[in-house]
Amino acid sequence: MSVATSLSPARTLRYALAILVCALFAVPLLLALNTSFKAPDEIYRVFSLPDNPTLENYRIGLSQVGRSVLNSLMITIPAVALSVFIGSMAAYPLSMMRGRAGRVIYFVLLTGMFVPFQIVQIPTFYIARALGIYNTIPGLWLVHVAYGVPICTFFMRNFFATVPRSMYEAAQVDGCGTAGYFFKILMPASFSGIAALAIVQSRSVWNDLLFAMTLSNSDATMPVTAKLNGFVGAIQVQYGPLMASAVISVVPVLVAFLLFQKAFVRGLLGGSSK
Repeated sequence: MSVATSLSPARTLRYALAILVCALFAVPLLLALNTSFKAPDEIYRVFSLPDNPTLENYRIGLSQVGRSVLNSLMITIPAVALSVFIGSMAAYPLSMMRGRAGRVIYFVLLTGMFVPFQIVQIPTFYIARALGIYNTIPGLWLVHVAYGVPICTFFMRNFFATVPRSMYEAAQVDGCGTAGYFFKILMPASFSGIAALAIVQSRSVWNDLLFAMTLSNSDATMPVTAKLNGFVGAIQVQYGPLMASAVISVVPVLVAFLLFQKAFVRGLLGGSSK
Protein backbone atom coordinates (compact mmCIF):
# COMPACT_ATOMS: atom_id res chain seq x y z
CA MET A 1 0.00 0.00 0.00
CA SER A 2 1.42 3.40 -0.95
CA VAL A 3 1.88 6.21 1.54
CA ALA A 4 -0.69 8.37 -0.23
CA THR A 5 -3.43 5.73 0.02
CA SER A 6 -2.57 4.87 3.64
CA LEU A 7 -3.23 8.40 4.87
CA SER A 8 -6.67 8.94 6.32
CA PRO A 9 -8.60 12.14 5.46
CA ALA A 10 -8.11 13.42 9.03
CA ARG A 11 -4.35 12.88 8.91
CA THR A 12 -4.14 14.46 5.46
CA LEU A 13 -5.98 17.51 6.81
CA ARG A 14 -3.57 17.74 9.76
CA TYR A 15 -0.57 17.59 7.43
CA ALA A 16 -2.09 20.23 5.18
CA LEU A 17 -2.72 22.54 8.14
CA ALA A 18 0.83 21.96 9.42
CA ILE A 19 2.27 22.84 6.00
CA LEU A 20 0.08 25.96 5.86
CA VAL A 21 1.23 27.12 9.29
CA CYS A 22 4.88 26.50 8.37
CA ALA A 23 4.41 28.50 5.18
CA LEU A 24 2.87 31.42 7.09
CA PHE A 25 5.88 31.54 9.41
CA ALA A 26 8.41 31.03 6.60
CA VAL A 27 7.09 33.65 4.15
CA PRO A 28 8.29 36.76 6.10
CA LEU A 29 11.77 35.28 6.52
CA LEU A 30 11.94 34.26 2.86
CA LEU A 31 10.84 37.74 1.77
CA ALA A 32 13.50 39.33 3.98
CA LEU A 33 16.12 36.94 2.61
CA ASN A 34 15.05 37.69 -0.96
CA THR A 35 15.10 41.46 -0.39
CA SER A 36 18.53 41.30 1.26
CA PHE A 37 20.11 40.32 -2.08
CA LYS A 38 18.45 43.06 -4.13
CA ALA A 39 19.89 46.29 -5.43
CA PRO A 40 18.11 49.53 -4.37
CA ASP A 41 16.20 49.85 -7.67
CA GLU A 42 14.74 46.34 -7.23
CA ILE A 43 13.50 46.71 -3.65
CA TYR A 44 9.94 47.67 -4.52
CA ARG A 45 9.42 44.54 -6.62
CA VAL A 46 8.68 42.65 -3.44
CA PHE A 47 7.87 39.18 -4.77
CA SER A 48 10.33 39.05 -7.65
CA LEU A 49 13.75 37.45 -7.44
CA PRO A 50 16.79 39.76 -7.69
CA ASP A 51 18.05 40.26 -11.25
CA ASN A 52 21.64 40.64 -10.10
CA PRO A 53 22.06 39.28 -6.56
CA THR A 54 24.47 41.33 -4.49
CA LEU A 55 26.19 40.89 -1.11
CA GLU A 56 26.62 44.66 -0.69
CA ASN A 57 23.61 44.79 1.63
CA TYR A 58 25.27 42.24 3.93
CA ARG A 59 28.50 44.21 3.95
CA ILE A 60 26.58 47.32 5.00
CA GLY A 61 24.46 45.34 7.45
CA LEU A 62 27.47 43.80 9.17
CA SER A 63 29.09 47.21 9.52
CA GLN A 64 25.89 48.55 11.10
CA VAL A 65 24.81 45.71 13.40
CA GLY A 66 27.95 43.61 13.82
CA ARG A 67 28.74 45.14 17.22
CA SER A 68 25.12 44.92 18.39
CA VAL A 69 24.93 41.22 17.45
CA LEU A 70 28.00 40.66 19.62
CA ASN A 71 26.34 42.64 22.42
CA SER A 72 23.23 40.46 22.15
CA LEU A 73 25.37 37.33 22.40
CA MET A 74 27.16 38.71 25.48
CA ILE A 75 23.77 39.47 27.04
CA THR A 76 21.87 36.34 26.02
CA ILE A 77 24.37 33.59 26.87
CA PRO A 78 25.06 34.59 30.52
CA ALA A 79 21.44 35.65 31.15
CA VAL A 80 20.08 32.33 29.88
CA ALA A 81 22.69 30.26 31.72
CA LEU A 82 22.06 32.07 35.02
CA SER A 83 18.26 32.08 34.79
CA VAL A 84 18.11 28.38 33.84
CA PHE A 85 20.55 27.41 36.60
CA ILE A 86 18.85 29.47 39.32
CA GLY A 87 15.42 28.36 38.14
CA SER A 88 16.52 24.72 38.24
CA MET A 89 17.87 25.12 41.78
CA ALA A 90 14.58 26.72 42.86
CA ALA A 91 12.54 24.04 41.08
CA TYR A 92 14.40 21.15 42.73
CA PRO A 93 13.05 21.55 46.28
CA LEU A 94 9.63 22.56 44.95
CA SER A 95 9.39 19.33 42.97
CA MET A 96 10.23 17.34 46.13
CA MET A 97 7.80 19.15 48.43
CA ARG A 98 4.39 17.68 49.06
CA GLY A 99 1.33 19.25 50.60
CA ARG A 100 -0.09 22.74 50.81
CA ALA A 101 3.14 24.54 51.76
CA GLY A 102 4.85 23.48 48.54
CA ARG A 103 1.94 24.65 46.43
CA VAL A 104 1.78 28.03 48.18
CA ILE A 105 5.50 28.69 47.68
CA TYR A 106 5.22 27.53 44.07
CA PHE A 107 2.39 29.92 43.24
CA VAL A 108 4.05 32.84 45.04
CA LEU A 109 7.12 32.37 42.86
CA LEU A 110 4.94 32.18 39.76
CA THR A 111 3.49 35.64 40.39
CA GLY A 112 6.63 37.00 38.73
CA MET A 113 5.38 35.56 35.43
CA PHE A 114 2.28 37.75 35.47
CA VAL A 115 3.91 41.15 36.01
CA PRO A 116 3.95 43.04 32.67
CA PHE A 117 7.34 44.46 31.70
CA GLN A 118 5.81 47.90 31.10
CA ILE A 119 4.78 48.25 34.77
CA VAL A 120 8.38 48.03 35.99
CA GLN A 121 10.01 49.84 33.07
CA ILE A 122 10.45 53.21 34.79
CA PRO A 123 11.38 51.79 38.26
CA THR A 124 13.90 49.48 36.57
CA PHE A 125 15.50 52.46 34.83
CA TYR A 126 15.88 54.43 38.08
CA ILE A 127 17.16 51.40 40.02
CA ALA A 128 19.70 50.56 37.32
CA ARG A 129 20.93 54.15 37.24
CA ALA A 130 21.16 54.29 41.05
CA LEU A 131 23.15 51.05 41.15
CA GLY A 132 25.51 52.24 38.41
CA ILE A 133 24.56 49.43 36.01
CA TYR A 134 22.63 51.55 33.50
CA ASN A 135 23.97 51.18 29.97
CA THR A 136 26.05 48.14 30.92
CA ILE A 137 25.96 44.51 29.79
CA PRO A 138 25.73 43.16 33.40
CA GLY A 139 22.74 45.44 34.00
CA LEU A 140 20.86 43.76 31.19
CA TRP A 141 21.91 40.35 32.53
CA LEU A 142 20.37 41.18 35.90
CA VAL A 143 17.04 42.28 34.45
CA HIS A 144 16.66 39.25 32.20
CA VAL A 145 17.67 36.86 34.98
CA ALA A 146 15.15 38.44 37.36
CA TYR A 147 12.37 38.04 34.83
CA GLY A 148 13.55 34.65 33.60
CA VAL A 149 13.75 32.84 36.95
CA PRO A 150 9.94 32.49 37.47
CA ILE A 151 9.29 30.88 34.08
CA CYS A 152 12.42 28.72 34.44
CA THR A 153 11.25 27.59 37.89
CA PHE A 154 7.77 26.82 36.56
CA PHE A 155 9.11 24.79 33.63
CA MET A 156 11.79 22.84 35.50
CA ARG A 157 9.61 22.14 38.52
CA ASN A 158 7.09 20.41 36.26
CA PHE A 159 9.90 18.60 34.44
CA PHE A 160 11.58 17.42 37.64
CA ALA A 161 8.22 16.14 38.86
CA THR A 162 8.24 13.60 35.99
CA VAL A 163 11.50 12.06 37.24
CA PRO A 164 10.65 8.92 39.27
CA ARG A 165 11.17 9.48 42.99
CA SER A 166 12.73 6.01 43.09
CA MET A 167 15.85 7.55 41.51
CA TYR A 168 16.24 9.81 44.54
CA GLU A 169 15.68 6.94 46.95
CA ALA A 170 18.19 4.75 45.12
CA ALA A 171 20.73 7.58 45.20
CA GLN A 172 20.27 7.92 48.95
CA VAL A 173 20.83 4.19 49.43
CA ASP A 174 24.09 4.51 47.47
CA GLY A 175 25.22 7.33 49.75
CA CYS A 176 24.51 10.24 47.42
CA GLY A 177 23.47 13.41 49.24
CA THR A 178 20.86 15.95 48.23
CA ALA A 179 23.32 18.18 46.34
CA GLY A 180 25.02 15.20 44.74
CA TYR A 181 21.69 13.87 43.49
CA PHE A 182 20.84 17.25 41.97
CA PHE A 183 24.15 17.80 40.14
CA LYS A 184 25.13 14.23 39.29
CA ILE A 185 21.79 12.56 38.56
CA LEU A 186 18.83 14.94 38.23
CA MET A 187 20.45 17.59 36.02
CA PRO A 188 22.00 15.10 33.53
CA ALA A 189 18.71 13.18 33.40
CA SER A 190 16.88 16.44 32.63
CA PHE A 191 19.15 17.57 29.78
CA SER A 192 16.33 17.58 27.22
CA GLY A 193 14.19 19.80 29.45
CA ILE A 194 17.08 22.15 30.14
CA ALA A 195 17.84 22.38 26.41
CA ALA A 196 14.20 23.16 25.58
CA LEU A 197 14.03 25.79 28.31
CA ALA A 198 17.33 27.33 27.24
CA ILE A 199 16.10 27.73 23.66
CA VAL A 200 12.80 29.30 24.77
CA GLN A 201 14.58 31.62 27.19
CA SER A 202 17.28 32.57 24.68
CA ARG A 203 14.63 33.52 22.14
CA SER A 204 12.92 35.69 24.76
CA VAL A 205 16.14 37.45 25.77
CA TRP A 206 17.43 37.82 22.21
CA ASN A 207 14.16 39.34 20.93
CA ASP A 208 13.68 41.72 23.87
CA LEU A 209 13.19 45.32 22.78
CA LEU A 210 11.64 47.05 25.81
CA PHE A 211 14.53 46.62 28.25
CA ALA A 212 17.05 46.96 25.42
CA MET A 213 15.76 50.47 24.71
CA THR A 214 15.27 51.33 28.40
CA LEU A 215 18.67 50.27 29.74
CA SER A 216 21.05 50.96 26.83
CA ASN A 217 21.80 54.06 24.81
CA SER A 218 25.21 53.49 23.20
CA ASP A 219 26.67 51.22 20.54
CA ALA A 220 28.91 49.61 23.17
CA THR A 221 25.94 47.96 24.93
CA MET A 222 22.93 48.24 22.59
CA PRO A 223 21.45 44.84 21.59
CA VAL A 224 20.61 44.09 17.99
CA THR A 225 16.84 44.57 18.46
CA ALA A 226 17.30 48.16 19.63
CA LYS A 227 19.74 48.81 16.78
CA LEU A 228 17.28 47.52 14.19
CA ASN A 229 14.52 49.59 15.73
CA GLY A 230 16.69 52.66 15.22
CA PHE A 231 16.98 51.86 11.51
CA VAL A 232 13.22 51.51 11.13
CA GLY A 233 12.68 54.87 12.79
CA ALA A 234 15.10 56.66 10.51
CA ILE A 235 13.86 59.31 8.08
CA GLN A 236 15.15 57.41 5.05
CA VAL A 237 15.05 53.63 5.41
CA GLN A 238 17.53 51.54 3.41
CA TYR A 239 15.50 48.38 3.02
CA GLY A 240 18.23 46.24 1.50
CA PRO A 241 20.71 46.67 4.38
CA LEU A 242 17.80 46.55 6.85
CA MET A 243 16.64 43.15 5.56
CA ALA A 244 20.23 41.90 5.53
CA SER A 245 20.68 43.06 9.13
CA ALA A 246 17.43 41.32 10.11
CA VAL A 247 18.60 38.07 8.52
CA ILE A 248 21.96 38.36 10.34
CA SER A 249 20.13 38.88 13.64
CA VAL A 250 18.06 35.71 13.12
CA VAL A 251 21.03 33.42 12.37
CA PRO A 252 22.32 32.85 15.97
CA VAL A 253 18.92 31.80 17.34
CA LEU A 254 18.26 29.64 14.28
CA VAL A 255 21.62 27.89 14.66
CA ALA A 256 20.97 27.26 18.37
CA PHE A 257 17.60 25.71 17.58
CA LEU A 258 19.00 23.49 14.84
CA LEU A 259 21.76 22.25 17.13
CA PHE A 260 19.39 21.35 19.96
CA GLN A 261 16.16 20.61 18.09
CA LYS A 262 15.96 16.95 19.15
CA ALA A 263 16.48 17.81 22.81
CA PHE A 264 14.01 20.69 22.38
CA VAL A 265 11.27 18.36 21.13
CA ARG A 266 11.95 15.82 23.89
CA GLY A 267 11.85 18.60 26.49
CA LEU A 268 8.51 19.91 25.25
CA LEU A 269 7.13 16.38 25.56
CA GLY A 270 7.77 16.67 29.30
CA GLY A 271 10.59 14.17 29.50
CA SER A 272 8.56 11.28 28.12
CA SER A 273 11.69 9.91 26.48
CA LYS A 274 13.67 9.65 29.74
